[in-house]
Amino acid sequence: MSIKSYRLTGSSPYKMDAKCRVSIPGDWRNQIGNEELQLLQSSNEGVPTLRVLTEFEFEKMQSEVEQSDLTPAEKRAILGALFERCHKAFINEQGKLNVPRALLDHPGLEAGGALQLCGRGDYIEILNEENYSKLRAATQPAIEKLDSRFGFF
Repeated sequence: MSIKSYRLTGSSPYKMDAKCRVSIPGDWRNQIGNEELQLLQSSNEGVPTLRVLTEFEFEKMQSEVEQSDLTPAEKRAILGALFERCHKAFINEQGKLNVPRALLDHPGLEAGGALQLCGRGDYIEILNEENYSKLRAATQPAIEKLDSRFGFF
């Protein structure tokens, strides 16, 4: 497994162009480089998202399964589903990530539409504005409870 770790931080409103491309912030591009990414239709707190997995995050997910106490058949099943549901992607020379149209429905993204990019440390989540608001509302109580322990916010 690669030892490189990314620190993709922040959240920004963006817009997908008519060709289903999303401009990735320059500091994130510097972190990611020209490595292969994986696009995964996922969810966070039950809210549909599109995860952009770095090589490090994708390998970390595989490692978590391999090191789990699942049976070999269960490991093959979950890893098989992960590989099946991921789509290879790259950031082009103009700093844009091309999202296949087939991946737009699950997270409710639209070509030419507004979206939110959220840095999650080692991966990026792409959400439409409505789902971003839903996710913030769903996670706020848990964050407030956890923050009473840490005092970050």
